[in-house]
Amino acid sequence: MLERIVTDIPSPKGDENESLQCLIFDSLYDNYKGAIAYVRVKNGKVKPGDEILLMATKKIFTVTEVGYFEPGTYIPSKELEAGEVRIYCSKY
Repeated sequence: MLERIVTDIPSPKGDENESLQCLIFDSLYDNYKGAIAYVRVKNGKVKPGDEILLMATKKIFTVTEVGYFEPGTYIPSKELEAGEVRIYCSKY
């Protein structure tokens, strides 16, 4: 069944050269890391040190960490690109 899903459902598309656009599909607050958002990067790239604008609240945040989330573990990364579904942490 999983093989059929991989062959029949297209992978996410996006343009890493466009302005950053992400879809937040979950978030939480960690006492040590601050706000943690689980996102799908639709367009652009995001890396630590980037400033991002949260459209709903019009607040600007600085990205402090990005990486891949796998069940039971977190793998740090240098940046996330369009089409990837990953997490990033930010503090304001």
